[in-house]
Amino acid sequence: MPQASTLSEPKTGVVPPVRTTKNEPADADDTQPKTGSSFERVDVSHFSPVDILDYPVSFYIQVIACRRSGKSFTVNWMLQQYQKSDKAFDAIFLFSPTDAGFEGIPKKFRYKTLDPIESIMNQQREIKKHNLKAKKAEDRIKSRVLLVIDDCASGDAMKSCKQLEELALNGRHLGNDGVDGNGLSVFVLSQSVTKCSRATRLNCDVWLTNSIASARERELLLDETFFLSTARDAKRHARNLFESLATSKDFRFLSIELFRQNKQCHEDYIRLVDSVEEKDYQLFGTPSDDESSDDESSPENLVPRTMSGGRTFCGSRPQYLPY
Repeated sequence: MPQASTLSEPKTGVVPPVRTTKNEPADADDTQPKTGSSFERVDVSHFSPVDILDYPVSFYIQVIACRRSGKSFTVNWMLQQYQKSDKAFDAIFLFSPTDAGFEGIPKKFRYKTLDPIESIMNQQREIKKHNLKAKKAEDRIKSRVLLVIDDCASGDAMKSCKQLEELALNGRHLGNDGVDGNGLSVFVLSQSVTKCSRATRLNCDVWLTNSIASARERELLLDETFFLSTARDAKRHARNLFESLATSKDFRFLSIELFRQNKQCHEDYIRLVDSVEEKDYQLFGTPSDDESSDDESSPENLVPRTMSGGRTFCGSRPQYLPY
């Protein structure tokens, strides 16, 4: 995907008019930025709420925000919405050194390193091969899988992970196997833009973000996602708009949907995310999937069982071990 700075110019060929208000304390209207702002305020009341079910199949989403800004809360809310819909995931894996949060993901699907990702990808490749050969729809395997990668930014773990780059660049090709919705999707949560490799940044489908403290990282994000024109006035308007959106409501996130085509103005591809607290529940699987195991999670635990005839499936479900 090209950089946002190379996107098409607005249809009129001029910078959209900026609707501003005086830099005074915010009132009860949550579309106005909070007090203490030093930027020129922009009216954001006309931006639409997000529809996460409109995200593409096999998406790659990067979630960037500072500590305690609501990253995990927002993603967890999205998982709950997915699992209540007709686009529910068959399996959700958490990769987190701290193993914190996301209580709805069963214990047997939680890992402390990124090592098992290759095994999961190989399993999905086998499923695709099987589905493409199957002549009857009832013989095809449903496998819609999600990876949630949280708190893995220590050192260069995410930058050096070749599997993440492959998923960002070519992950959509692990689907397209004749079963609607099949594929591998990814959420990557991080406090830093630069902890994500440039290849993943330029090829992700969606950025979820809110106010970013680092001016350098904020400008990098704006350059790659927010600037529709290189004109000075257009870039100034984009900066003011970003700050106005990011500070318009506590814990509000922006959904910067780069997968959308024909982005003529910011309203075409930016949505607002206002997550709501909901009671945790097991998002998928059986009660036994949430039981602690004496064996530590490892890549070997994900090697699929080989069934009779050399197949790696049992009934209508792939055998992820423990899926």
